[in-house]
Amino acid sequence: MKSNNYPKVITILLNWNQEKDTTECLNSLKNITYPNNTVILVDNGSKDGSQDNIQKKFPDVEVIRNAFNVGFAEGNNIGIRKALKVNCDFILLLNNDTVLEPDFLDILINAAKENNEAGIFSPQIMFYNNKDKIWFIGGGYMPVMKKPFHFYYNQKDLGQVQNNSETQWVSGCCMLIRKKVIEKIGFLDSDYFNNYEDVDFCRRAQSAGFKIMVVPEAKIYHKFAASMGGKFSPFYTYFRTRNNLLFFKKTKQYLPLLLNFMVFPAYSFLQSIRRYDLTGIKSTFYAVRDFVFNKTGRGSIEKLK
Repeated sequence: MKSNNYPKVITILLNWNQEKDTTECLNSLKNITYPNNTVILVDNGSKDGSQDNIQKKFPDVEVIRNAFNVGFAEGNNIGIRKALKVNCDFILLLNNDTVLEPDFLDILINAAKENNEAGIFSPQIMFYNNKDKIWFIGGGYMPVMKKPFHFYYNQKDLGQVQNNSETQWVSGCCMLIRKKVIEKIGFLDSDYFNNYEDVDFCRRAQSAGFKIMVVPEAKIYHKFAASMGGKFSPFYTYFRTRNNLLFFKKTKQYLPLLLNFMVFPAYSFLQSIRRYDLTGIKSTFYAVRDFVFNKTGRGSIEKLK
């Protein structure tokens, strides 16, 4: 196959002290069947030497080295800025803790060719350790509170979504973006640092007239929150709590902001207390405090170590 007959895709991966996961993902990318894909790896200030080892293992991958961890949003933005300097058609944001079916990108690109009004596409994302269970196959918003949620989360895949479908948002875990979307609405919002930047980006894309699609035939597998230390890590708890509130503030949804401010931190506190997790309680406290005092970006993560 001649790659110049296929739209040019540039895939952006972040690495932060995760040589094993990143290596597995890059090996998976080497085995995809789509012929016109280039990979840019953005290292977010790793201290374990993983960036050097990865560069040696994958000499064809361009590695951008940040002096420190600038976060998921800005780390991807750095890669996107580099990608926009070449004549690409699509940018694929891909988490480094994923493993891919070889044909997933062919299927996503074919969906993009068939849906010219759509600007962002997601595969069906399954749990890495339980490959018949759904992690993501489209996202919506809860009634009244408007908190984002995953459709069919943790359910066994029984073909709940069989056709390419429009959805309200897709996960930054794997997001194929037409270049013109970024040219029109700009980059990921680095105020979030990590978490909710994908929901915010999708909302802005929809406001600009782009549809968002989930493509169930394309499949990948996700380890989930590996870079953040897991679902109950202090970092994940902090950004999930603060950015939940920040999202509604930025999108000027004031009733959901009020409801989430009253409910979500309390829920986070109770979950931490139930697990006897003092770091979770501390993380939730700093998240609420930083939201109130408009401390965005990295916020208080240094105090959570």
